[in-house]
Amino acid sequence: MIDAMATLTFDGRRGKFFESQLIAALKILQSGDVNVGNFTGSWAGAMGHTQFIPTSYLAYAVDFTGDGKRDIWSKNRPDDALASTAAYLKRFGWRKGQPWGVEVRLPRGFTAANAKRSITRSPSGWAQLGVTDLRGREYGEASILLPAGTQVAAFMIFNNFAGIELYNKADAYVIGVGHLSDRISGGPAIQTAWPRGYEPLSFDEKKELQRRLKRKGFGIEKVDGLIGPNSRRAIRAYQQSVGMAADGFASKSVLRRIKQR
Repeated sequence: MIDAMATLTFDGRRGKFFESQLIAALKILQSGDVNVGNFTGSWAGAMGHTQFIPTSYLAYAVDFTGDGKRDIWSKNRPDDALASTAAYLKRFGWRKGQPWGVEVRLPRGFTAANAKRSITRSPSGWAQLGVTDLRGREYGEASILLPAGTQVAAFMIFNNFAGIELYNKADAYVIGVGHLSDRISGGPAIQTAWPRGYEPLSFDEKKELQRRLKRKGFGIEKVDGLIGPNSRRAIRAYQQSVGMAADGFASKSVLRRIKQR
């Protein structure tokens, strides 16, 4: 960890950030929670079972086992690592008893433009619009997520979705973690089909799509190859402008269409 953080501090591209991680790493050593030989992490400083960076460790790690050390590295006892992650999620608003999301079925003709994080309703409110399979319980305000368009699996997502998202903003990551948790606790597999034979855009193709959307004035902030909420909004706006189904999905068909015009 010390070698990695010192190297990245010297490298300079994110020097200030990694300097803060280096100082935090030295404080962790000073505290005695871990010795130098066991003080390991990724090349970018992610440590332990759930990949804490040093500053997050100092802020949220806990000694769950009561042995006087916050050991997120132990191969035999992951207790501290899991408890530290729980403390992190709780700090950022995790609501006990609320799911990350639930799979739903959309009514025929559901407008994909309604699948925005900014559009929230209670489960009963969505049910009034024909969204079904909601487990019959009220978990608070929720929005609809369409990770692969309107014709395949759709989800109603709650505040806890954003909690998992703090680790990684990719929808696929959050769904993967959330669904794994559901299956471990005895929940069913995702029922609706996923796209088969779909050819995803490459990283360069995603950047090309973003560049073309930006040129056409569709509100792209950064051309970085990462299809997040801003890019999906831009894709939906473009799809609506040319009469395509506005699902916000970065597909080969959208890229082909925008190349033609």
